[in-house]
Amino acid sequence: MLYAIRNAAGHIISLSEAQQSNSEPVALQDEEVLRFLAIGNDAINNGDFLENSDAAIARILEDLIDVLITKNMIMFTDLPEPAQKKLLGRKLVRNLQNPDQPADTPADASSFLIEEDDNF
Repeated sequence: MLYAIRNAAGHIISLSEAQQSNSEPVALQDEEVLRFLAIGNDAINNGDFLENSDAAIARILEDLIDVLITKNMIMFTDLPEPAQKKLLGRKLVRNLQNPDQPADTPADASSFLIEEDDNF
């Protein structure tokens, strides 16, 4: 069961699995819920939604890993080698795909394209 919080105009502004004092129960297939989640397809099912959101979640995780490395909370080499290779490949393709877009971090910031020894 999902619970929605609405603004003064009655539009959903938040969804949660946990009931809150100002929330109301809603169904996942509810048109307003689908619109809030930006799905817009009445025929979508839970599996389709999860599959369609995988790419967005992967990007979020890549950005999270960048932040953790930048803040020296983890080292790139702490990750298993297959994960390192996958992340490096994706980062390279993302950088090649958007050559005119400014980098997310300064050139001298920690990145998983910089050797760990360069951070000391």
